[in-house]
Amino acid sequence: MRTFERHITSLRSQALAVLAANQARAADQSLSQIDRQVATFNAREAHAVLGILDNLKPNLGPEEARKITARIRTLLEWDV
Repeated sequence: MRTFERHITSLRSQALAVLAANQARAADQSLSQIDRQVATFNAREAHAVLGILDNLKPNLGPEEARKITARIRTLLEWDV
C-alpha cells in the first residue's frame, strides 16, 4: 500500500473514532445542553472529514496529498 493510502486509512480511523465519541457525548443526558451541542457540532465536522477522505482521488501529487493530510489531521486533533 502506498504511503498516501496508509495516511488516508489512518485518518479515516481517527475520524471514525472522533465521530463515535462525539455521537456518544451528544446522546449523554448527564452532560449539559451546551456540551451536547458542541459534541453534535464536532460529530458533524468528523462526518464532513470522512466525506472528504472518501472522495479523495488516489492520483494526487505528493505535495497536495501532504497538505490535505496535514489539514485534516489538525482538524481531528482538536476534536478528540
